[in-house]
Amino acid sequence: MATCSFCKKNYSEHKGVVIFTNDGRTLSYCSSKCRNNANLGRDPKKVNWIRKREDMRKIREDKEKAKRAVLADKEREKIEEKKSEKRAAKK
Repeated sequence: MATCSFCKKNYSEHKGVVIFTNDGRTLSYCSSKCRNNANLGRDPKKVNWIRKREDMRKIREDKEKAKRAVLADKEREKIEEKKSEKRAAKK
């Protein structure tokens, strides 16, 4: 997968534009929106639509971490219950 030089989004190879500069650099853009913003010299960190996408990605990652933590807690509880049952059976 290619990564956009402006917004850092992963996109499939058959989409977007690849530009080869005279100094040997390769610039990949996922859309004309990214290419035009880069040509205008805009900073990706200050463009609102990129910031919003990054914020949404962080929110999704936090939710996934919380789900994993809950699942891990449930697994620990199950293991502790099995251990306590074994201890009770031994007595």
